Amino acid sequence: MFRLIAAICVLGATVSLHATTVNTETEVTAASATVLATPQNLSLNAFGQWIIGWGTGAEGARQRLDNIQREDVAVIKQKGTTLEMIKAWQQHFELEAQNNLGNPTARYRARLMKKIADLW
Repeated sequence: MFRLIAAICVLGATVSLHATTVNTETEVTAASATVLATPQNLSLNAFGQWIIGWGTGAEGARQRLDNIQREDVAVIKQKGTTLEMIKAWQQHFELEAQNNLGNPTARYRARLMKKIADLW
């Protein structure tokens, strides 16, 4: 709680704490997304769309999960992705899926990253 209040003060934000419930685990997970590595420091969107090929939303991730092959993983490697990146993003999406049960996209992306790691 102290870290949350300190972060709010540092950012200069004013929050009515008595009227707001804050899930600090979700905030930490969201913040960690900005520090996870991608090839050429691509944004998550560019990394997912252009390198992983997960399409849009839960359906796009599910389709990529169902269709990804070892040859696709070879292309992902050629584009500069490392196994460590894949595992870090898998963990990120698993945490997001646990912290936000209403986010089916995170669940499929976590499973997709695991499958990519398995095909590595």
